[in-house]
Amino acid sequence: MIHQDIKFEKLDSHIRQTLKKALYHNRRVDHCPACNCREYIKYGFYKGIQRYKCKVCGITFSKTTNALWSYSKKDTRTWMEFIELLLEKKSLRFCARKLNISLVTAFYWRHKILNSINLDITPDKLRGVVHIEKTIIRENFKGCRNIKSINISRDCPINLRKNVWIIGAKGDDDSMFVKPLFNSCWNLTTFNIKLYSKIEKDSYIVHYDDRYLSQVARRHNGKRVLKVEAYDNLRYFRSNIKKWFKVFHGVATKYLQRYLSFFVLFKLDLEINSINLMFQNLLNGDKFIRTNRIRFIKNHLY
Repeated sequence: MIHQDIKFEKLDSHIRQTLKKALYHNRRVDHCPACNCREYIKYGFYKGIQRYKCKVCGITFSKTTNALWSYSKKDTRTWMEFIELLLEKKSLRFCARKLNISLVTAFYWRHKILNSINLDITPDKLRGVVHIEKTIIRENFKGCRNIKSINISRDCPINLRKNVWIIGAKGDDDSMFVKPLFNSCWNLTTFNIKLYSKIEKDSYIVHYDDRYLSQVARRHNGKRVLKVEAYDNLRYFRSNIKKWFKVFHGVATKYLQRYLSFFVLFKLDLEINSINLMFQNLLNGDKFIRTNRIRFIKNHLY
């Protein structure tokens, strides 16, 4: 008997499953996700994807365990479409309407992806000619529902929101450092630990008329004076950051690192699309983060 599939539901299901198998085919499994033991055996297949069993704790897992969208009820194709919309900088409401998902789901998906990008984007070293600049923004409590209201006297109009200092740096490699380093005022000790330690000794630092960074550059460069072409992404760092936050109608300070990593992705000389972002970044390593941990950020500083 021939079973008709006029609406192509079975074909669509087969395509989605084949896509999922193809995505996870090259994903490496190095250890048990529960006990980190490296002794495990193959333990059959589930929907065409290899499963494993740990010899120590006995837990079973697969190539999909602890991946970006582990435990998601939505199919792989929907996730890839969402990533494409994210790269187009579409709003959460647009994504939710386009993919037929809730606004809350769209919010969590965006932050799962941004968190994954943030884990990989920070350079270990800055070499060659290192361009460096800073900008200062006010704390932003967008989306926070439990801010305590404080009555401020007219005689003492104090802005209780702290200044957040964002430092950007770019070396000869195709990588970029953009992180919030400190609050309220310049902190040379923190700067030296978090950023200056990444700059190699024989590098040449270029600053853009900032009094704090000019002191760092003079101390590092010594008597060397090089004629260097300006790097516009940092030369106009303040306006670039301002325009970037405007795209998202403001960014809550606690999510600052994630959005800055996304900013870096657009400023590098890389050809980025949903496919290579998926294979080169999002599917590598243990990128899974539970939804109840997305909003829980103790410290917004790097």
